Amino acid sequence: MPPDKSPLEGSLVVAALIALGIVFAGHWIVSYVQDGNPWSITPWYGGVAALIIIIGLFTNMRRGGS
Repeated sequence: MPPDKSPLEGSLVVAALIALGIVFAGHWIVSYVQDGNPWSITPWYGGVAALIIIIGLFTNMRRGGS
């Protein structure tokens, strides 16, 4: 990494790309479900997204991240 950039900038880019991927995946899932109410799976999707974030935060804290 160049000396004028902090490692945090790379982490923010990766986090933004992951968030973008999650949003696109969620949109695809909701649009793919044709039978019934496609928004009925939104709470499940939100729960899984929250679980991924919690696991990431726990892993970061366990590694001693600041």
